[in-house]
Amino acid sequence: KDHFGDDEMGRKKSWNFLPWHFEFLSRYTTSHPEDEFGEQSLLKPLIQTRVVQPDGLSPLETLLANRSVDAHNKIASMLWESNSNADALNKLSTFSESHEFNDILKNGSADEKEDKVLTNLPSNKKGKVGRWEKRRGRKPGPKRTDEEIAQIRADRAAKKERILAEGGIWPPSQVRKERQVQ
Repeated sequence: KDHFGDDEMGRKKSWNFLPWHFEFLSRYTTSHPEDEFGEQSLLKPLIQTRVVQPDGLSPLETLLANRSVDAHNKIASMLWESNSNADALNKLSTFSESHEFNDILKNGSADEKEDKVLTNLPSNKKGKVGRWEKRRGRKPGPKRTDEEIAQIRADRAAKKERILAEGGIWPPSQVRKERQVQ
């Protein structure tokens, strides 16, 4: 609230990343004993490793480890509406033992498309992985044949030879740089 502001606009801005971070952090688990996972942790960060959650987690730990978007939105709401750390902990503990959270555990997210693994692969409107809908940048020029490309390269080589034979500087961009220095 200090950063975004304690109003609806601040809440809206923070919702761009708060639930997403809870999804990422839900992967973290303290159940990586060093004697068992020490060597693996040197090879790659264990936060990216999928590990089955051990039995016997407290309700609060179960809530924080849950991968459901509904749970992450609830966590974000409770943290946003809390006045202190103790208040947040109390709200999260109460929710973790509620029937509402048990329903989330049983049924998952309300929107099946929402319960997904984070990925950086783009998808189109049909939900298939593929090219981005709108690619930024200039439009590609016309396709040239091999003969046209060879001719363009020959013209450029001839231009370079002519400029160097006349005592000029190659590449021409160097001329601009030298003029700027003077």
